[in-house]
Amino acid sequence: MTLTRSIGQQWSKSILAHRLALTLKECEAVQQLFGGATQLTTVTNTIAALTFIEGTPIWLPPLESTDETPLSAPLTLHCLFAASHLLFVKEIEQNPLNQSEHLVLTIGFQWSQMLMKSELFESLTADSKQQCQLLQTINSQLEKVRLDKRKSSRNMGS
Repeated sequence: MTLTRSIGQQWSKSILAHRLALTLKECEAVQQLFGGATQLTTVTNTIAALTFIEGTPIWLPPLESTDETPLSAPLTLHCLFAASHLLFVKEIEQNPLNQSEHLVLTIGFQWSQMLMKSELFESLTADSKQQCQLLQTINSQLEKVRLDKRKSSRNMGS
């Protein structure tokens, strides 16, 4: 990757992270998650980095640095799904997640729940509806894996 392309991609990540922060600040359920040490900017930077992990996603429209509007709900969903999918694989492969990554999974789950309960849900595309459902599945599967891991570690001392 050339230096110019690399710098351009870093710029795009920073714009995406900023716009995600604008979007997530408006969601009360998400704001309640940020009483601890990890800040919203850390989490949105994590989401942006994971979204761009394989290069610029073809589904992401060009983002202008002068645009101070929140992302649309479906675009936010797509970013959260892309990040959650990668983190799901990471955790299933027994790689520990940091606090920011755990928050990404939690936010993805809460965002999908919020969309599924809103009137906006009916106007979403079939792909967005499926992403909502998959985020719910990711959450339930991770809860099962975590519960099984706790049970097996408790039994090791017996």
